[in-house]
Amino acid sequence: MKRVKNVLLIFPRMQYASGDPPLGMCYIATALKKANFNVSVLDTTFNPTFDYVRNFIKKDKPDLAGIYVDTIMYNDALKIIDILKEENIPIVVGGPHPTLRPDTLIDKADVLVYKEAEQTFVELAEKYPEIDDVRGIQFKKDGKEIKNPEMPYIKLNELDPPALEFLEMEEYIKRWHYMDSIDPNIRGTNMVTSRGCPYRCTYCQPTLNTLFGQTIRRRNAENVIKEIKILKEKYNIDGIFFHDDTFTIHRPWVIDFCKKLKEANLDIKFGCNTRANTLDKEMMQIMYEGGLRTLHMGIESGSQRILDEIYKKDIVLDQAKQVIADAKELGIHVLGFFMIGAPTETRKEIEQTIKFATSLKCDEASFSIASPLPHTSLYDYVKENGYEMSDNFSDYNYYSQRAFKDPNGPSFKELQYLQKKALVTFYLHPYRWNYLFNHLTSIAGYRKMFNKVKRFL
Repeated sequence: MKRVKNVLLIFPRMQYASGDPPLGMCYIATALKKANFNVSVLDTTFNPTFDYVRNFIKKDKPDLAGIYVDTIMYNDALKIIDILKEENIPIVVGGPHPTLRPDTLIDKADVLVYKEAEQTFVELAEKYPEIDDVRGIQFKKDGKEIKNPEMPYIKLNELDPPALEFLEMEEYIKRWHYMDSIDPNIRGTNMVTSRGCPYRCTYCQPTLNTLFGQTIRRRNAENVIKEIKILKEKYNIDGIFFHDDTFTIHRPWVIDFCKKLKEANLDIKFGCNTRANTLDKEMMQIMYEGGLRTLHMGIESGSQRILDEIYKKDIVLDQAKQVIADAKELGIHVLGFFMIGAPTETRKEIEQTIKFATSLKCDEASFSIASPLPHTSLYDYVKENGYEMSDNFSDYNYYSQRAFKDPNGPSFKELQYLQKKALVTFYLHPYRWNYLFNHLTSIAGYRKMFNKVKRFL
């Protein structure tokens, strides 16, 4: 029986040429390399055509192919599955969508990997096709669905760095946008220091707990700094964005890390995701001294009712306002995330969000359309309250589509208008004129701003 030697990993991003490298897939590539498999990666981010996919697969001729699937990528992933079937290549799917909606893929792929995949995929590749005892997978055998026991969660310090060498990293660095408000020409990339989130926001949970467990797992400071050194040496970067769901959850860890990063004298600026109730001025001062220059904060709404009743955000608007004001005093830039079109949200409340966002001293803002992703609490709320849900997963694209209809709220057409109004009102405020000037007078800045705007069209 032929054993697997050559493995192809596929990341089917066909819509937006992003500056976000697929770190999860690259961690799997590292694990497979370490287990002595020949690995190749098909990342469609900069080659988003199915002809490119077909030619790559025919040339690569893998023994096993693994596809990352999230809800927005679902339809494109199905087309790639069909191409793999034409070539008689065994198909494994993993990622959030197969974990949460295995029913939509169990008849289309040979194996589903649920939750984290680094250990599971190696075990699967080592034993394929004799997979009956592989942990963390679902499959069909003799017409019967089988779900094996889950793989224990990974100790993050034991993971080797993601194999970014499989990607077109110069293209990712060219499009990296996380410190645009400081300087559109900064060379940077993303990292992750933890997995999991303890908060209950309805648009994320319980999905994050399902994927990563109930507790936060975090790498130690030395492990993170070691990876930063590798990235700086290999790619000559100036900036890092920590893409943890909430980087600032554990204050002692953050302070220890920032002090050690400062001592390492790497001349790296960094940014991170945060929440308004996890920061104060003293902590931000220490973070600034370690290199913090930008915060991305989920504020979501200017309506306290929406935050409390619909999103279960557990913050108050004054907290966000204070943190942003403190950040600006320290020289830290802030991007605010907002959503419009939540179930029960009125046009008046959306206008309230636009007004609140514009009043803040944020340098940047994103206004997406509320999208109840499968098996989040928001999704359950929408279904339980009888809203009409789309059965087309492309409609879950929160930049430019809507996945449900609220009979008592603004129509999708109105939401599109309000989304554009929010962006125009926010960025034409005199406080953001400097941001616009820096982008419109820089080739890199203009390109990055164009790519951001394109997502909402």
